[in-house]
Amino acid sequence: MQNKETLQGWMFINHLALLWYYIIYKMLKEKEILGKYSVNDLVINLKEIRKGRVNNKWSLEPINSQTQKLLDKIDIYIA
Repeated sequence: MQNKETLQGWMFINHLALLWYYIIYKMLKEKEILGKYSVNDLVINLKEIRKGRVNNKWSLEPINSQTQKLLDKIDIYIA
């Protein structure tokens, strides 16, 4: 790390990432699908969701069926 502020920023971002990891983990565990899907599986699927801008209007691009099934199982709606 180049300086103290950079190290503190890095530690803060890692702290936030760890919090989100365990929020997702808890969500998968509560829905009893942790045996089939991991936190990494969900993150990889969510990375594929995109929004596009057409005529100055943002719209959600089509979500593949595997990702949509996973989102439905954990009750997440993407608008």
